[in-house]
Amino acid sequence: MKCVVPLLGSLGLSANAVTLNGGQSPIARVVGLIIELKAGVEKDGKTEQQEYDKYACWCENTLARKAKAINDAKDLIDKLGKEILGLKGDLGSHGAEIQQLNKDIEDNKRSTQEATEVRDKENDEFEAAKNQNEQCMGALEQAIKILTGAGTGKKGFLETMQEAQLLSVVGGVSKVLDTPLATHTLSAESIQTVQDFVSKPQAFIGSKSMSAAQTDQNPYGDYAPQSSAIQGILKGMYDAFAADIEKDNAEESDRQKAFEELMATKKEELATLEATLEKQSGDQATKRQREAEAQTERDDTEAQLKADEDFFENTKDSCKQKAKEWSERSRLRTEELRGIEEAIQILQDPEAQSTFDASATTFVQVSKKASAHHRSKAFTRLRKLASKYRNVAMATLAAEVKTGGHFDKIMVMIDKMIADLRKEEQSDIAHRDRCQSSEGKNKNDMEDLTHDIEKHSEDIGRLEDKETELKATIQSLQDQIMETKNAMKEALDIRNEETATFKQALKDDTDAVKVIEMAIGALAKFYKKNKIPLGLMQNKQEPEYKVDEDQAPTTSFDSEGGAYGGRKGESGGIISIMEMIKEDTEKEMKTSTQDEEDSQLAFEKNRAKMRKTLEAQETSKTEGEKELSGTQGKIADTEEAKSSAAADLAEEQALEGTLDNDCAWVEQHFDSRREKRKTEIDGLVEAKNFLSGAGSDDDDDDLDLD
Repeated sequence: MKCVVPLLGSLGLSANAVTLNGGQSPIARVVGLIIELKAGVEKDGKTEQQEYDKYACWCENTLARKAKAINDAKDLIDKLGKEILGLKGDLGSHGAEIQQLNKDIEDNKRSTQEATEVRDKENDEFEAAKNQNEQCMGALEQAIKILTGAGTGKKGFLETMQEAQLLSVVGGVSKVLDTPLATHTLSAESIQTVQDFVSKPQAFIGSKSMSAAQTDQNPYGDYAPQSSAIQGILKGMYDAFAADIEKDNAEESDRQKAFEELMATKKEELATLEATLEKQSGDQATKRQREAEAQTERDDTEAQLKADEDFFENTKDSCKQKAKEWSERSRLRTEELRGIEEAIQILQDPEAQSTFDASATTFVQVSKKASAHHRSKAFTRLRKLASKYRNVAMATLAAEVKTGGHFDKIMVMIDKMIADLRKEEQSDIAHRDRCQSSEGKNKNDMEDLTHDIEKHSEDIGRLEDKETELKATIQSLQDQIMETKNAMKEALDIRNEETATFKQALKDDTDAVKVIEMAIGALAKFYKKNKIPLGLMQNKQEPEYKVDEDQAPTTSFDSEGGAYGGRKGESGGIISIMEMIKEDTEKEMKTSTQDEEDSQLAFEKNRAKMRKTLEAQETSKTEGEKELSGTQGKIADTEEAKSSAAADLAEEQALEGTLDNDCAWVEQHFDSRREKRKTEIDGLVEAKNFLSGAGSDDDDDDLDLD
């Protein structure tokens, strides 16, 4: 029976469990404790059963949820794969469409340029034909006007003037005959008549007159005035030229209208192509972005699927292992309860009760002696611990031991203090681990955010440099565009001024030729009328005078026999000079016309080049503006990211200060607190052992706590 009290102490039972309480024997008390133990085991079984049921429920729900997530992920991966393939096909189609649209736009611009060049050439040909027809009509009108007054049969001054005027228009009528329209309009007989008129215009002025009766009887008579016949032919030619001009004007108007309609159609077609190109480009960019997003989403889903599958397998294995462990635990608890029940039956057996009653007196004496000895040692240990650590709770516990408090109550107090100290230990460890983890994470986060801010700053600087460069390029292109437009306007103004000058010079030369022709006609009229041949200008011979008073003086016309022949030599020379002037003027007109055509052609080629240059400059400017807009968007996004990182850094810096305040004690006091706490716990355990009788008398020397 001497080993009963230490054994109960080692089992955590209080010393008064072996004392008589209201006549209850120690064995009865032990039976009660065993019954309480059974109840505790059963309670633990119920608690653990609830915990395992909760765990099993979690296994079932989690495995079902993960299985669904795995199936959903596989379906999503398959769906995303099909979507990516479709997007790749769409992107290929968009690329081909964009390439074809760019080609169509180039074809549209090229065909527009070609149509414009053809229209300009047609207009030039129209203007040239119109000018020729108008000149022909002018010559015909002048000839008809002059011939209208011919055939009167009078040979007075008026008819003489008509003859001179008629001679002046012969050249113009001759040029009319060379035109294709005259050749196709006139009959061979009419052409011959006009040619006769051109070669011998004076034959168409004088004519025999007819009486009114003769005219009524025969409108044409046996002899029709030649001037009337040529007038009719010239009038017909005039009308043909007028009709041709009217027809050409109508055709030119139709061609211009068709050209304008074509240009409108081309412009509308170009706008449609460019709008379609913009839409295709936008759709391509959207689908390319969606492809990247779908690819990223598929990669993330595959990674998540792998993680879910690994988790599913690990969880399934853990749940199986836990079920196996629970089955074994339940079996062992059942065996434990069976043993406890068997012990209760043994102790409650009547024969066992008689045996225990016989040894009751000795058991009480031993227990009292052991109790007083152990109480004293426990008090000494607790008092020294309370004094060393100035622990009020431990001093209270020592006083309780001193005053003879119940061991079971004191043991509970010691257990509570040990539990509190261990809880405090775990709290300090958790606090230390949390501080170390938080401080490490805070430091890493601040370093990452600082690096991100520096990188964003570098990116912003680079993008701002690019923005400045793009703005300068756009401004340069804008200046170049203005210079090109000004150059085109200046070239057009110069061309218009040159054209106006040419037309005025051509008119002046034409008028001059007409005047020269009239002057030549007037000067030659006398000689033609009197059929005096014109000679070239000769040097006038001055008479020689001799000192011979008997010889009569001679005259300059002595050689002419006294007949007046006019100053045909001088007149012929003057006419020859005027003919040369006329020819020179006509050559100048022809040369000027050719120069005007060459200048116009050079102007059109130069203008086409400047137009292409302008289009290229405007295209470059548009592309630069698009790139500038994209760069500015990137700057805004990067600045926003930088601001966000700066805000996060400020929060991490604030957290750093908080962590410094909250965790400073860990480095300074954690180890010392841990050592002191360990010493307290050891002392409490030792005191508890003393109270339970586990200590020996040989331990007295260990009570000196330095």
